[in-house]
Amino acid sequence: MNHLRKLGLASFFFLGLGLVSGALPRSATGWSPQTAVTVALSCYSIGLILALLAFMQSRRGQSLDGTTKFLARAPLALVTIGVLIFFLRAMTGW
Repeated sequence: MNHLRKLGLASFFFLGLGLVSGALPRSATGWSPQTAVTVALSCYSIGLILALLAFMQSRRGQSLDGTTKFLARAPLALVTIGVLIFFLRAMTGW
């Protein structure tokens, strides 16, 4: 498997793990709210770093197939869209 695919899949994994760990009810995990926030933010930060690495490496002049391009560039695009949605919601007062 290509290293860019591995980076993209790892980024998707950590971003999804952060989403799941932050969305689980407290009774299911037994964590305090501070622990849940810490785990979610650390997973998000690891996923963002991996997404940035994969995106920057995919921009080189090499020819990539469609799956590799998607897995290398999609996590950063999803993070960007999510940040844009939160920004627009904050600006409109939702």
